[in-house]
Amino acid sequence: MKLKYNIFILTAFALLLNPYSSLNADDQLFGGKEKDSDSNNKASKQMVQEEAPIMEMPKILPPISRNKIESVIPVKRLPDGWVFRDELLAPWSTSLPAVLTIVPDTTVEVVYTDESRTTKDGIVLPIKRATVEFNYVTRLTIERITLGFVNIDYVYSTTNNSDSHYILESVVKKIKLKDTGFPQLTAEDVIKHKVLMEYGTPKEYDGVWHNYGDENSIFRVRKLDERNVKVEVDGLTIADKLNKAIEDVYSQQGIEYKKRLMMDGIDL
Repeated sequence: MKLKYNIFILTAFALLLNPYSSLNADDQLFGGKEKDSDSNNKASKQMVQEEAPIMEMPKILPPISRNKIESVIPVKRLPDGWVFRDELLAPWSTSLPAVLTIVPDTTVEVVYTDESRTTKDGIVLPIKRATVEFNYVTRLTIERITLGFVNIDYVYSTTNNSDSHYILESVVKKIKLKDTGFPQLTAEDVIKHKVLMEYGTPKEYDGVWHNYGDENSIFRVRKLDERNVKVEVDGLTIADKLNKAIEDVYSQQGIEYKKRLMMDGIDL
């Protein structure tokens, strides 16, 4: 009995000296389980992250402005003279005899007129002009076409009065829509489809005229009534030539130059 008691005392004393020695294996076991559990959780989370598909945000394109849309639509070039069915028959400055050979109505008459213009110095001078009018009938329209001519050479010398000195400066069309049944075409349809959709936004709209312009021509369109449209086209280059001729001849410098030329015929 005494021996058993001594063994018990020794065992208790050994435990007191190293209290964690007997639990070291268990501590390592549970500690190992906890560490293994943490590492397994991290590994599983990493695998989930690697296997999960990457969700990309949809690309949102910037809104296309109206200006970019309109810039894609090609704008039709303004007429550079008498245009028929998109074909340039007679450019500006074409002579009157040359245009008469193109006019489909061979019975047309040329009407000559004199226009008075007053310069800034108060000098009144005549401007020689001529017009040719004819009708052209299509399946949908009846067109009244007026071609205008001006004689710029007459400003320099009154001897320049033949038809060959008259050059094309303007085109005027009055277009009447025929009865087309259903649907009936109107002047608004013509302006929408043949003007705004082909030539784009006008440079100016004064409530009546749709005004366009470039370096060569001025183009104007207006609605007369529900079935009538008027189109006017003027050559800017011709107007510039006429103004230059008036300045050359009737300005103070031009008058002095002409006097010097006249002096050559006087012998003192």
